[in-house]
Amino acid sequence: MSADPRKFAVVAVPRPGISLLFYKNPSFLNCSKGDCVEIELKNMKIWGIISDFCDELPEDLDEQKVKPILGRICSSPVFADRKETDFLKWVADYYMFPFHKLLKQIFLPLIGSDNALIGDSAPEKHLNVLCKAEKLPGTELNPAQKRVVDSVLSRWEKRDYKPVMLYGVTGSGKSEIFAEICRDVIKKGKQILYLVPEIGLTTKSLQHLVGRIGASGVILHSSVTKKKRFSALYCAIHKHASIIVGTRSAVLYPFFDIGLIVIDEEHDGSYKNFEPPYYHARDVAVMKAAAMKIPVVMGSATPSGDSWLNAVNGKYHLEIIKERANNKPLPKIETFTYRGDLYIPSDLVDIVSDSLKNGEQSLFFLNRRGFATIARCADCNEVVMCPNCKTALIYHKKKDKLVCHHCGYGVSPKNCGKCGGKLVFEGIGVEKLFEAIESYFPGAKALSFDKDSLGTAALFDKAVKEISEEKFQLIVGTVMISKGHNFPKLRNVIIKFADYLLGFRDPRASEKCFQQITQVAGRAGRFGVEGRVFAETIYPDHYIWNYIKNNDYEGFINEELSWREQLGFPPFTRMITVRISGTDEEKTDKFADKCFKIIGDFAKEHSFEDVLVYPPAEPMLSKVQNRFRKNISITFPKNAKVAAAIKNCLWKIEKKSGITVTYDVDPISEN
Repeated sequence: MSADPRKFAVVAVPRPGISLLFYKNPSFLNCSKGDCVEIELKNMKIWGIISDFCDELPEDLDEQKVKPILGRICSSPVFADRKETDFLKWVADYYMFPFHKLLKQIFLPLIGSDNALIGDSAPEKHLNVLCKAEKLPGTELNPAQKRVVDSVLSRWEKRDYKPVMLYGVTGSGKSEIFAEICRDVIKKGKQILYLVPEIGLTTKSLQHLVGRIGASGVILHSSVTKKKRFSALYCAIHKHASIIVGTRSAVLYPFFDIGLIVIDEEHDGSYKNFEPPYYHARDVAVMKAAAMKIPVVMGSATPSGDSWLNAVNGKYHLEIIKERANNKPLPKIETFTYRGDLYIPSDLVDIVSDSLKNGEQSLFFLNRRGFATIARCADCNEVVMCPNCKTALIYHKKKDKLVCHHCGYGVSPKNCGKCGGKLVFEGIGVEKLFEAIESYFPGAKALSFDKDSLGTAALFDKAVKEISEEKFQLIVGTVMISKGHNFPKLRNVIIKFADYLLGFRDPRASEKCFQQITQVAGRAGRFGVEGRVFAETIYPDHYIWNYIKNNDYEGFINEELSWREQLGFPPFTRMITVRISGTDEEKTDKFADKCFKIIGDFAKEHSFEDVLVYPPAEPMLSKVQNRFRKNISITFPKNAKVAAAIKNCLWKIEKKSGITVTYDVDPISEN
C-alpha cells in the first residue's frame, strides 16, 4: 500500500519570521487545502492555513515531535484555488507588504484572538444579515444605456474580458447599466462583487441591486460589528449571497465563485488604502479579475487619469454616455470670486430664496469639518496646536472642543496656554457655514450633512431618506453628500472654496479638483427641475475653469495628461514613496538621509538614467501621533525589471530600532 498523501499538513502561519510548518493531519477532521485550522506553536494555540499536504517529512524533522492539527476552523479559497493564491501573492509583492501580514488582515474578520471563529458555523445563525430579494418594478433602459449593455455583453460572449471603463455624465444612469449586466452574470449562477468608495453608499447600492435583480446580497465594510461582518463573509463564501457590496477591503477577501467585479465611482480617492498595505482597490480589482479570468467594469462621470489613459491606449474598452437619462441638460456652472469666508453674492441669496418659495431644495457645499480651522490668541497671536501632531486644532462648536482630525486629541477651548489671552476662532468649517445659512434663510428647514452630524450608518441613511422626502429645504454638506445620491427637488448647488485643491503641491491636484466640483454639481437637477451650480473660485484664471464651465471632461483630462507627460508625472511614470517615521526627530532625519544615499547610489551603479530619487522631504503632515515623518519619492519608467530592481534595493535597507519604514507604491497623496 502507498503512504497516505494527506498524512501531514503544510500550514502557513501568519507570523513574521516563520515559514511553512508541518503538522499531523488527523483523518477525522476531514481537512482540505485552504482550511483555517487551530494549531499549537510554542505552547500557544494559534491559527494557520493549510497550504498543502504530504506523506513524508523533511529529513531534519522527527515525526515523534510533530504535533497534530487541533481543529478545523473554516474553509477558504486561499491555497485551495491557485488563482486566488497567486493573486494575493501578487498584491503582497506589488505593494511591498509581507504575505503573512496580508493573510492576517484578510482573516481578522473571521478569527478572534482566542483562535476561534468570531461567529458560529451554523448557517441559520448568519442568514439574518442577508438583504432579501423583494424585487422592485423593472426599469426600462433608454437607448444609450441599452447600447452600452449590448456592447459589453456581446464582448463577454466572445470571452473578451478586457476591463470596461464606462464614462457617463452625472445622471446618465450608470447604476441601471451595472444592475443589468449584474443580472446577466447572476443568471449564470455566479456572484457579483460590487465596490463603492464610501460606507454610506453600501446600503443604498445593495438595495438598488437586490431590487433590480431579484437576488439576495450582503454588505461588507469595517463599520459593521465583528459578528455581522463574519456573518456577511460566511454568507458570501457559502454562496447564500449572490451580491456582495463592499468598500475597498472587500476586494481582498477570498470568495469561491465571483463572476464579475464592478467598481462604482472608480476615480474616488477612497479606494486607496492610506496605511500599509497601501493598495488601490481599483487597480487590485482589475488584477483580481485578470487572475480569475472574469470581467471587470468600472464607471465614473470623471474617470481617473490612470483609467482614461488605459482606455485611450486600448488597455480598457471605453463606453461613453454624454446625455442624462432624463434628457435634462447638465447644470450650467457659474463662478463667483472669493471675497470672504461667509460671502455669498446677494443675487445668489435671491435665487435660493425664490427656489424656497417654489418648494425646491438648495445644497451648500464646503469640504471642511468643524466650525473654525484655527484657534488663535488675540493677545500674543499664538495658534493652538495639537501636542501630538504638527497641525492646528479644529474648533467644533457642537462639542465645544478643539479637536485634531489626525490623532483624535481633544481639549476644551480655554485661554491661551502661552499668555492666558482670549482665543479667537478663525477660518470656516461646515458648522459655521450652517449657522450662516440658517441666518440668511430664516424659517427654512436646514440639515447639516457631515461626518460629525451623521456619525453612524443609520443616521446617514435617515438623512438621505429625509432629504428625498423633502423634509429639508436647505442642505449644508461636506464631500459625503457628493457621491451617488439622487434628490428629486434639488435645484441649486453652491460650492464654497470650489478650487482650494489647486493650492496643494500635488501632481493630481487639478484632476481631483475637477472631479470634486463635477460630482457635487451633478447632484443638481437630476429629475424634474433644471439644475444651477455656483462655484466660488480662488484661482479664477486657472485653465481648469475653461473646461468645467462647459462640462468638458474629455478636453480637460487630455490637456491635464499632456502636462503630466511633459513633466514625467504618473500615470506616464511609476512612483514609490518611502515613508519613514520615528519618535526621535534627529534619528529619523539621519536615517532618511542614509536611505536616500543608499537608493541614489543604487540607481547610479545600475545606470538607471530615468530613475529619479528625490531627497527626504517633510510631508504636509510632518508630525502625526508623536512620530516625525520624512518621505523619499522615487519615480521610474514603466518597466517591470527596473521596478523589481528598485524594490529589491528597498527590501535590503537595514531597519533601525525606533524607526518605521513603509512603502507606498503608486501614491496618490504626499501624506
